[in-house]
Amino acid sequence: MISSPSLLAVMVNWNGKAFLQKSVPSALGELQKADGKLLVVDNASSDGSVEFLRESFPQVSILQTGANLGGAGGFREGMKTALASPECRYIWLLDNDILVEENALAPLLRVLRENAGIGAAGSQICLYDQPGTVQEAGSSVTPWLAALRHHGSGGKRLPADSAPFEVDYLAACSVLIKRECLAQVGVFGNFFIFYDDVEWGLRAKKLGWRLAAVPASVIRHHYGMIKPIVPWREYYRKRNRLAVIAACPPSRGGRLASLLYLVFLNYILLLARWRGDQPLHRAWLWARDDALAGRLGKRDLDGLASDGREEAAVNNLADGTAILIDIAESAGDALAAIRKLREANPGRRLCFTVRQQEYLRYFELPDLEPFRSEKHYDLAVVGARLCAGTIRSSSRLYRFAYGFFCLLPHPRLELFEDQGQRILALLRAVLVTPRQWLQLLWRYRDGGRSTFAP
Repeated sequence: MISSPSLLAVMVNWNGKAFLQKSVPSALGELQKADGKLLVVDNASSDGSVEFLRESFPQVSILQTGANLGGAGGFREGMKTALASPECRYIWLLDNDILVEENALAPLLRVLRENAGIGAAGSQICLYDQPGTVQEAGSSVTPWLAALRHHGSGGKRLPADSAPFEVDYLAACSVLIKRECLAQVGVFGNFFIFYDDVEWGLRAKKLGWRLAAVPASVIRHHYGMIKPIVPWREYYRKRNRLAVIAACPPSRGGRLASLLYLVFLNYILLLARWRGDQPLHRAWLWARDDALAGRLGKRDLDGLASDGREEAAVNNLADGTAILIDIAESAGDALAAIRKLREANPGRRLCFTVRQQEYLRYFELPDLEPFRSEKHYDLAVVGARLCAGTIRSSSRLYRFAYGFFCLLPHPRLELFEDQGQRILALLRAVLVTPRQWLQLLWRYRDGGRSTFAP
């Protein structure tokens, strides 16, 4: 059992011993100033996390869930524990892969104490290894399509004297919540991972609470959006986003937003199937069907194992002195491709050109240069999407997926097939979506209250 502090920090952990070695002491340093306590909710870790905590930080309370409940489930248990303690006035949610900077807690407390209508305050989140670069400083949901817009993403760190500002939701990797707000809004829904904090923030705002991003409070985080695309993450992201858009329509787009997103989901899963990408096709198909049926929470995803691929010799790729990286779908895949090429030839300076300049916001890669259409490249590395300009600008073309390079011997033919598949996939998606959309609207007609409840 834990004591009854006025402030309880809840950190969810699953096999994160390597992260805890830095995240726990950084959080404890701030909590000591506010007479707060730390509760680590452990989702049945098998890497010695619990033993490490007991030996190194005996002052930390541990709640063992007995199973992997995901981030959403772990935070839900921690929230329940906080609400069960009458003395607890503030609940600080923290991810385990963060580093709490000095004086991160006091600004959050000040905002909540001085503003009765603000129910939660979140930190400015910077990249773990690039503390001068912002991951996000609060986030918003766009009014028409319910897209997620992270404030300051990829930009320079906001000054500590920047004023707090209102947002639609706050990332759970560092958000301080008033007890009164949590008691009224309730705990996180049954999402396992991803979109739990988005849905909670929209629910809080619907009940009249305001949410504030506080730039003076800074934590550093291992940013997941610059990781490569993998089927299991795609399953949870697509399923949960579809469910949240249906349950919480945006202010202007309304129900049209869920219709358009469902068309998009049908479109990409058809493309994946026709291209032979079975892992992604299954991930998106299951995501759609489970969202339509209201099956949330954790799912067995053993069937999403990557199909067998033969890797092209990376040394052959690294022979090029001018390499175009044109992976439009994922900054994480672009970074993974660059790293593999560098590992194959570490002693030689290669010149990489990234067409998607937004990638440069997150990468500390000084030898990257902007794409130049007049330049000819020895080879180009692409993702799922092909571009005629890329084909014209390079002598050889490779596709990069799941960590493997695959030579495309007839890129112009593949481009023609790709364009045809896109047109057919869009037409078919438009035809099959309306019936599914009606099912979606019926499933989430109560705003997700029955579906999101654990």
